[in-house]
Amino acid sequence: MKKILLIEDSLTQLTSLKNFISKAGYEVLTSSNGPEGISLTYQTLPDLIVSDIFMPEINGFQLCRLLRNDNITKNIPIILITNRKEKISKFWGLRSGADAFLIKECDFENNLIKQIQKILNKIQTISEDERRKLTKVQNTIPTDYIQTRIKHLLDQSLIESTIINEFRNLSEMVHNTKVLKSGFFSLISAILDYNVAGIFFNDRDCKKEKLLSISTSDVEINECIAQDIKADFFEEIFTDNTQEEEKGTTSYETFEKTTQKINTINKITDFQSKTIIPIRFANRVLGGLCLYHISPNKYNSSKLLSIIVDELKILMRIKWLYSETKFLAITDGLTNLYNRRYFQQVLEREFSRAKRYKDNLSLILIDIDHFKHINDTYGHQFGDKILAEISKIIKNELRKTDFVARYGGEEIVAILPETSFKTIFVPIERLRKSIEDKKLRYDHNDINITVSIGVACLTDDTKNEQDLIQKADQALYAAKENGRNKIEYYKPE
Repeated sequence: MKKILLIEDSLTQLTSLKNFISKAGYEVLTSSNGPEGISLTYQTLPDLIVSDIFMPEINGFQLCRLLRNDNITKNIPIILITNRKEKISKFWGLRSGADAFLIKECDFENNLIKQIQKILNKIQTISEDERRKLTKVQNTIPTDYIQTRIKHLLDQSLIESTIINEFRNLSEMVHNTKVLKSGFFSLISAILDYNVAGIFFNDRDCKKEKLLSISTSDVEINECIAQDIKADFFEEIFTDNTQEEEKGTTSYETFEKTTQKINTINKITDFQSKTIIPIRFANRVLGGLCLYHISPNKYNSSKLLSIIVDELKILMRIKWLYSETKFLAITDGLTNLYNRRYFQQVLEREFSRAKRYKDNLSLILIDIDHFKHINDTYGHQFGDKILAEISKIIKNELRKTDFVARYGGEEIVAILPETSFKTIFVPIERLRKSIEDKKLRYDHNDINITVSIGVACLTDDTKNEQDLIQKADQALYAAKENGRNKIEYYKPE
């Protein structure tokens, strides 16, 4: 006979419901309050629990949460019942982990029996022999265990809700990555035991360096160990399936240190516990978390770590959306290249850097040949397709360190750091040839597209970044004048 535990603080309702459920063929155990009901749950392991929500000491929501958070009782189905019809009661009932929620109204008793039968038909309940063995073990537990367990689970629930709240507070800092990381490390250092922790927030702009921020506690690691941790981390975060462009360049920073007692780490294998957790959403890497410890089995089945990871997923999605908003502000919607305003900022920075350190710098201007004729002949929609395809080829042919932007109309500009007259010819000729060889389909016909390219390299007499643009523009003009589908280099007159 299936065993039902009924918890109800109204003696009249308790008696009435007990009789009704018993007539349906179930053995009914009763309790008039939450703590007693929890004790009976541990002692008898019922097949199903029916509990009122609004009771003194521990209400039905709390009872449900407590039982759901214990491996001994987590699989016992729970039906919550109440006189109140507020929607919020049903919301919290189901969020607390209840299997069903019923309001004490017309035909309530029959509906309750139907719900009990429906739930018990779906699950495999334990046999009486198994129940006797388990309850025999439970009955050897000291009488104060249940109260201790209740206090522990209440404390655990409080800890969980506090961690969740702290992560919600961190989401207010997504606009300031340094403050966000500081807040994150302050939080996890207070609740997780680690020797090395690392956090990585990915950015929508794949040009940005992938930076692993490292916090150490009670260990000293050298440059070599830090590099090994970085390599270990990013190898697992970005798998073989990840697009090469998305991987980008990687680096690390030692963000925070706490060194109350020092354990010297000579090699990465000195860490006996390691966990690397990629955070992904919609096939994108949003970031990741890593933890290392010199002691073994530190992060096996850690509930706190699971809570942290769940909240980190939300935080990283918010951070990603923020970075995506910033990225959209600096890119061209049609070509996915940087826009002209951002190009000017990058050129100013790269020009200043090249001048200061006496590095090479080149600028190329690319113009799609006869683009007006293409638009007039095939329509602007096909023209847009060509512009997008050419932009993709340019990005693929140039290096990750080069900056490609839509300069205006059909013109595309690229900044090539550390590139001189001697080294630029081969990659630019390869780019021109790749575009020339590309076949674009229009109405079952192949359309050939070519480009004219003007190149200017930084020299001692280059006055400023605008001067460099003008020189590349003059070279581009010469390429078009000399028949198009050509590369011309700026030559002083």
